[in-house]
Amino acid sequence: MSLTNTLTGLELTKWRKQFISEYIRDTGFNPYMGTDSTEIIHVVNDLTTDGYTIRIPLMGRLQGEGVTGNTLLSGSEETLDQYYQDISWVYRRNAVIATKNEKKKSAVDFMAQARPRLKEWAAESVKYRIIESFHKMSGGEKFSEADATARNLWAARNVDRVLFGATTANYSATHATGLANVDNTSDKLSTSMASLARFMARQARPMIRPFKTGTMGREYYVCFTHPLGFRDLKADTAMLNANRDARARDVDSNPLFQDGDLIYDGIIFREIPEFYQPRVGTTANPETTFSNGTIVCGASFLCGAQALGFVNKQEAMPTSKAEDDYGFVDGVGIEFADGIDKLRWNNNAGGANFGKDVGMVTIYHAAVA
Repeated sequence: MSLTNTLTGLELTKWRKQFISEYIRDTGFNPYMGTDSTEIIHVVNDLTTDGYTIRIPLMGRLQGEGVTGNTLLSGSEETLDQYYQDISWVYRRNAVIATKNEKKKSAVDFMAQARPRLKEWAAESVKYRIIESFHKMSGGEKFSEADATARNLWAARNVDRVLFGATTANYSATHATGLANVDNTSDKLSTSMASLARFMARQARPMIRPFKTGTMGREYYVCFTHPLGFRDLKADTAMLNANRDARARDVDSNPLFQDGDLIYDGIIFREIPEFYQPRVGTTANPETTFSNGTIVCGASFLCGAQALGFVNKQEAMPTSKAEDDYGFVDGVGIEFADGIDKLRWNNNAGGANFGKDVGMVTIYHAAVA
């Protein structure tokens, strides 16, 4: 009897697909990532073309009135408001050591031994780079590395999509001044502050498109929330009343008994622990929790479509290397290539929208432990 065996190449292809889906899922951002331009994190898969940057198209809305009746459309067409952003990608690699005593005969089984550790590393790599991107300035600088000039430039360009505390009156084009206006009495994250951010998103120009539109035309934004802001939001009277009066009563889904996302005024609030929790091996996260000179502040982000871009250049693939000890000790690793960045209206220098964040309102609030 002749048996048909699965080709190793097919097994490795399956392994790659499973691995990338697993580590992306483990970031916690997976529900908001996709290849459609309506996703919060717009994913572009480009596994074939050359070059170290990949262009993500951004489309503005049509603003003309069109024509009616017998009016000729010819000559009255509207120019499509087109933008783009280039995102650079790099290879990312890591490996662990395994002995011959641990490894299996096939490459796939050998990789299975290291998969949990490598998957955790890949997920953490993606997660913290996404978080870094939320906080980037107009020129792509990390918040923690940006000087006063870069921060002020971002604040001036994003006047219609940055909220310092509970009122727009706190705004200043000098970033440090706006941040100093945040106090620990009136500027804790609340339902009213979030509703104001939602109103700003709808009034901003270009408008921040909702993440999704539900049945009956309901629109939703997602607010990725600092843990200490999430704590204050849960204690807000309006949120307590909404959870008490309008949410499900069973133990499994009622947020009074089980932690999880909150929903209010068309906003889904998702707590991101890593906005406060530093990466393993570090003691602080300067991107997300910082002093304004008086109190500790944090940032939460009310997001709509195309807030971030994620370029997938090479799917995760297993790597291996024979090390030493007469071939008894082997290195087994992972290699993938990607790039992540905040999306900005950046290719119309001198235009009214130049340097604006495409898909988010940044909310600075008190984050006192």
